[in-house]
Amino acid sequence: MGGLEGMLLVVTSRIVEFIGIIATFYLFFKGYKARYVYIVGGIVLLSITLSLSGVFLRDYFFQIAIGDLIITCLLIFGVLLYVVSNPEKTKDFTPPEDARCPLCNALIVKEDNLCTMKIGNYTLYFDSCDHLIKFLKEVEFFLSNGRVPRGRVSEVFLKAKDTGSWRKPSRIQVVEENGTYVAYENPPEDVKVLDLKDLLADFKNKVSRNRS
Repeated sequence: MGGLEGMLLVVTSRIVEFIGIIATFYLFFKGYKARYVYIVGGIVLLSITLSLSGVFLRDYFFQIAIGDLIITCLLIFGVLLYVVSNPEKTKDFTPPEDARCPLCNALIVKEDNLCTMKIGNYTLYFDSCDHLIKFLKEVEFFLSNGRVPRGRVSEVFLKAKDTGSWRKPSRIQVVEENGTYVAYENPPEDVKVLDLKDLLADFKNKVSRNRS
């Protein structure tokens, strides 16, 4: 393998490592679980270590460099694909100690029925599905009182009562039980299910109009 090919190989490896570093910071600041931040960061460190070993083992430099590049690419992009495709499993939903429910203004003490919603740069934590739904229904009141942040609505997640798992709205069915809205993955039979999709779409439209 000639000098040009070797240089291209080294440059490509450094680019992949740089992407890995950027990805590590991205996962950290976007609120993903620490273990995924450590995994990507660890892959980058492993790649750098392999690159340095190739400097000392010059007879095997190209074999090490090629193996390092292939393994690093597969691991980094594989982990990123999994993390981004499964935010319900990879996001860290732990609320800050001073987090308060936007509906009742109470401190978040328990996380059993926690729900979250991101508006602009702000993440709202609701102490129950019931309070999230009521917030969505009464959005005009909260907009008039300036209690809704400005920005695009995104990253809505609810914790299902029956499975205890975090889910996107598309995988949740909300039912009313004794005057309280509850999130289920598999709701009881013969109960009326709230149209959460339309409710969220209406909420987003009203918040969007308030931004303009």
